[in-house]
Order: sequence, then C-alpha cells, then structure tokens
Amino acid sequence: MRYLRLLLLPLCPIWAFITQMRTELYLAGVLKRFIPSIPTIVVGNLSTGGTGKSPHTEYISHLLSSTYKTYILSRGYGRSTRGFLNVEKDSMASECGDEPLMMARHLHDVNVAVCESRREGIERIMKENPSTQVIVMDDAYQHLAVKASCYFMLTQFSRPFFGDYILPAGDLRELRMNASRAHCVVVSKTPYEYMNDSCEARERRELYKRYISRYSKAPVIFSRYKYSQYVEGINGERIDVDELKDYNVLLITGIATPTPLLEHLDGKGICYRHISFADHHTFSSSECEKIKNDFLNLPSGKNIILTTEKDMVRLAGSLVEKLPLYSLSITVEMNNEDHITMLRVIEQHTGLKTE
Repeated sequence: MRYLRLLLLPLCPIWAFITQMRTELYLAGVLKRFIPSIPTIVVGNLSTGGTGKSPHTEYISHLLSSTYKTYILSRGYGRSTRGFLNVEKDSMASECGDEPLMMARHLHDVNVAVCESRREGIERIMKENPSTQVIVMDDAYQHLAVKASCYFMLTQFSRPFFGDYILPAGDLRELRMNASRAHCVVVSKTPYEYMNDSCEARERRELYKRYISRYSKAPVIFSRYKYSQYVEGINGERIDVDELKDYNVLLITGIATPTPLLEHLDGKGICYRHISFADHHTFSSSECEKIKNDFLNLPSGKNIILTTEKDMVRLAGSLVEKLPLYSLSITVEMNNEDHITMLRVIEQHTGLKTE
C-alpha cells in the first residue's frame, strides 16, 4: 500500500503549495498569531501520526509538574464533544479522546484539557486556573495561530521525516523544510540497540543527526519506549510479562504503529494472535462481539486479551471488559545526555528552571 501511494506523487505539489502558503502567511505576520502570557511548549511532528506525541507530552509534563503548576492542552482527537473541556479521571474516552484521558489518569499533579482551538483553550485555562505556570500542547506543531515558547518535533526512527513524502503520496503534513521551526528534534521509538554507547549505536545516531541537519539546526535527541514488566487487568490485577509465555494471548491494537509492541512481545517469546485496527479506532458492538468470539475460540488453557492503555480506555464499558482484559503500559526513556539536552532546551526557550 505504501508503494502504491507513490502513484499520487503528481498531486503532492498541490498539497505542498496550500500548506506552505498558510505557513508563510503566519510567519510573515499576515495572519496574526496569539502569544500566550505564560510559557507554552508544543510536542508535535511533521507526519500524520505514530511518532509517540502523547507519551512525550506526558514525559515533559511529568518533568515540569514537580516544580510548576502544569496543564496539558490537547485537541482531543476522536471525541464526540466540541469546545473546551477539562478531562477528569472518570471521564469517558468518547467525551475527551483516548490519549487525553490516558494522560489524566497517569499524571496526578497535572491538569488536562481539550479544545480544538488552542488559543481558546489557553485563554480558558488562564481564566479558570490563573495559577497555571506552564502549558504543554499535544500535537500542535501545525497550529500556527498560537506562537508557543518552545517546539519539540518528533520523528520516528523507523520512518524519519527526511525519508518521507508529503501527502498524499507520503505521511508528511507539510514540507520537510519546516523542521526548521523546531527548537529540538526527538527521534522516537529508537531500537534499544541504538541507545547505548557502542560504536555502532553512536555511528547510527550521528548518521541521523547529519540527515536532520539538512533541514534543522536544532539539537537532536533520541528516545525509546520502555514497556512495563507486567500487564494490568481492568480491575488492577497484574501478570508478569515473562509469565505470558504460558498464556494464549489475543492481542488487540488500535494504534498507528503496532510494530514496536509486536517486536517486544516476540522478543519475550510470547505467542499471540493479533487483530489490528486503525489508530484511535472506536470499537463497535459488532466488533466487540467478534473479539469476544475470537477469545472464546482460543485453545484451552490460560487465556487473556491484551491491548494498549490507549485502547483500554476505548474498550472500557464494552462487553470485552467482562473478559480477562489486560493492558501493557509504556513510558518514554532516553539516556542522561539527551535528557539534559531536553532540559536545557526548555530552560533556554521558556525560562523555566528544570533542575
């Protein structure tokens, strides 16, 4: 499918012209930009998804919340509501979106809100929570109506922006040259073997930096997903991941890039049957019924349904929830050198002290 999309290359200049004209109008001041009165940080990307924006938003927000009153502002992709909405831990994913709900449940010292208009969202936050000291905006790299203090641009290790095409032939929302807006480029989902200090790992990272330097002079750092050592059930029960080798696992994913998860499970020697859905997929009752039937048709033995935390909040309340449903959580991890670089970028562009 990816190669068939290359047939659409002749249409790319049209998309490029439209998106770049909009960008230039904002940067030239023809279209006015709102400048918030407090530090604001954007976590985004050039592509249509799958780079891990929300886990990195969570990583940065958790880092800041130990010192500053922090708010996360998201669009709330896939929600049925509109306008500004504060996300509570008992909210429904259909009301606020799966990722904002997941972040609200993870981060006890961080408030989370959703709003299509980032300007309206910021103004509401400042009006209703004037003690807020920093706002982290999830997936707002293209939201140029707000001029943020600091921009982190993510690109996925296995499909970097410098090797991709603009829509509709590729997944880039805008031209590669617009990586120049970033204050820091984060290469996400980096394989474990390229995160260490071996010569091969350092050479591979330096190669990425050289390619990225063609489009951005910002610092480049690398991150990876760290998977939890246990899976957690809907009622809080836990199973050690290493024990899943003794289980029949029905894996359900509705995420943009399930490959890293599959590789992790394969590396653990876990046997599973995988049913994949599109990112942010809303599970219908008929799909839940099919999942239930597929689970009941697993070989006899110790059987579970495994999913991601993001999918878990969307499956909550469905008939699947009555089955042994477990999720595997992830956190973002980077080496100490890159972590310090991230802190310095935040301090330089926001004035916030992070150490």
